[in-house]
Amino acid sequence: MQLEDVLIVDDSKTMRMLVSFALGKYWGCQIREAANGVEALERVSERVPDLMVVDINMPEMNGLELIRTIRKDPDKKDLPIVVLTTEGSDEDIRKGMLAGATEYLVKPFQPQKLHSIIDRLGD
Repeated sequence: MQLEDVLIVDDSKTMRMLVSFALGKYWGCQIREAANGVEALERVSERVPDLMVVDINMPEMNGLELIRTIRKDPDKKDLPIVVLTTEGSDEDIRKGMLAGATEYLVKPFQPQKLHSIIDRLGD
C-alpha cells in the first residue's frame, strides 16, 4: 500500500505520537492528527487520507460513530480504517467490523503488527 497521508484519530496525544512515530518512520508519510471524531471529519473533508487509524473511546464523537459516518459517503467506502483501541472483547471487535472498520487492533500494540496489517491492506 502506498501511504502518503495518514490520519490518526485518538484523544490521547501520547498514543497519537506513538502511532505517528511508528508509521512515519516506517513509511515516511505525512501524518495528520485529530483528537476526536468531529475533528477527524473536518480533516477528511479537507483531504481524504490514504489510511485512518481510529480509537473507539473518544469525546464528542466516538470511533464507531466516526466510521459509520465515513462509510455513508460512497466516495469513502474503500478508505482503509484500522481501529486501534483498548476495547478487545469479541463483541467489541464485532461492533467495530460491523461499523465498517477494515482491520481491528487492540492496545497495547506492537508497531510491527500495525505494519503487517497495513502491508496486508495493500495486497
